[in-house]
Parts: sequence; structure tokens; C-alpha cells
Amino acid sequence: MTKIAFIGFGEAAGLLTDGLAEAGADVAATFDILINNPDKAIAHKEKAGSKGVLAAKDAEQAVQAADIIISAVTSKEILIAAKNVAPHLTASQIYMDINSASPDAKQEAAKVIEASGADFVEAAVMDLVPPHGHKVPMLLAGAKAETLAETLSTYGMNVKAIGSEIGNASSVKMVRSVFMKGFSAILLESLVAAHKLNAADAVLDSLQVTYPQMNWHELAGKSMSRLIQHAKRQSEEMSSVAATLEKLGVEPITAKATGARLGWLADLELAKASDSLPETYDEFLKILDQHS
Repeated sequence: MTKIAFIGFGEAAGLLTDGLAEAGADVAATFDILINNPDKAIAHKEKAGSKGVLAAKDAEQAVQAADIIISAVTSKEILIAAKNVAPHLTASQIYMDINSASPDAKQEAAKVIEASGADFVEAAVMDLVPPHGHKVPMLLAGAKAETLAETLSTYGMNVKAIGSEIGNASSVKMVRSVFMKGFSAILLESLVAAHKLNAADAVLDSLQVTYPQMNWHELAGKSMSRLIQHAKRQSEEMSSVAATLEKLGVEPITAKATGARLGWLADLELAKASDSLPETYDEFLKILDQHS
């Protein structure tokens, strides 16, 4: 049985754990910096415990005897996480980084991990983890990408090795994010402006006519609810997207604008404004009225 440890145990790690464990993998432990936060440590331990996972006191305890270590932190923390874990790794382990970050950032983290003797594989997560769970499509790159893909496929994961060079997978993810996060930012901006005219319904009804294959009212509700949760992280990730485009010789006009719009929403901290997330775009706009 493959033994897996997580570094970082947020939404994505929790969902991956559920699917992997159900498929027969041994998700043994996780280390998350929340363990050192008096206000959040109890909730973190309870979440891990409910999934049968040890909430380790430190990275060393988490990665002991693990075959695969999955880094699921944030784009800004991938190097910090790598430096924290590297001293405790061995040559028999694979460190899989699933964070959304630039190729340069992945390559820098890879140098740290590979200096320990362990292998580094980058994973580009190519869709939202919910509702796919551990079957969310991923592209892998690195010297052990093929080996890792074979192992994880046995547990039902939808992974594909695309090369041995670190940066290949993340470059594809960054380019995709121009559209995916840009789409969310455009929909957000359009709804906010339409709301000023009391015309949100009219705009969405019009989009429904133009693109009838999509349920625009439902999409708007789900998208805005998710943005309340993830706008800060996505805004930060757009910096990596912009850097990737610049290296490709493409001026990141849209990427920078997307980051700015998502950052605007993140700064409102709407998640603190209500006990529950809005289920519809109308509820989202009402919360926005109260806090903008």
C-alpha cells in the first residue's frame, strides 16, 4: 500500500485525501502550519482526525516513511514548504508539488528538494478540485513523472506525465489560468456594473440567449460564492501567470487586470460578512452592497 503525506491540509488536500483513502491508499499524516496557530489548531486536528490522518507536530513527523509527499500549500509558500521538508526526506521518496505557481518557482523548489536526494515532480491541477475530488485532471513533469503517474493511476487519479523537465506542466497551467481566472474576473466585473443599473438579471438573461448551453444564473451564483473563498489566492496566483507570459514574450495585459479585479474582491473580505456563503448571485450582490 502506498503511504502518502500532505504538506498543507486545506480544501484541496482534504478532498484528495477522501478519494485516495477510499481507493485504498494510506494517507497517513499531514503537516500544516495551522498546528502552530492557537486559534486554528483544534479545528485542523479535528479535520485531519475525521479523515483518519495524523495532524503531525512538524514536517519531520509527517513525512516519516511516506512514499509520496504532496505539497498543497499556496503559490507564495511553495519554496518555504520545500525548505521546511527537504532536510527530512530520503532518496526513496517522491515530493509532488500540486500548487499553482510559475515554472521558475517550481524549478527553485525542485532544486531544494532534489538536493536532499528525493525526487521532485510538479503537478498542474487542470480543473477545480471540487467536484472531481482526487480524480481532478493533473499534468505531471519531472524525472519520476511517469513512475508517479503509474502509481497514482492505480488509485483512480487522472494524472498524465508530459515530460521530465520541471516547468513544463506549470507553464500549461499558467496559460490556461489566463482564460479561467480571467473569465471569473470578467463575470464578476460585469455583474457588479450591471447591479449598479439594476440589470443583473437582464445581462444574465442575454448571455443565456447567446450561449444557451450554459446555465448562466446558476454559474454566476456558484462562481461568486467560490470567489469569496478563493479571490485572494487566485489574485496572488495571477502574478505567477503574468511572469510566465512575460517569459514567453507575451505582454500580460489581461492577466494583470484579472489579478487586480480579484484582489479588489479579496480586500473586501466578504467571507467574514456572513455565517454562510451565498448560494445565488443575488445573495452575493446583497452582501457586496453592505460591504463595498
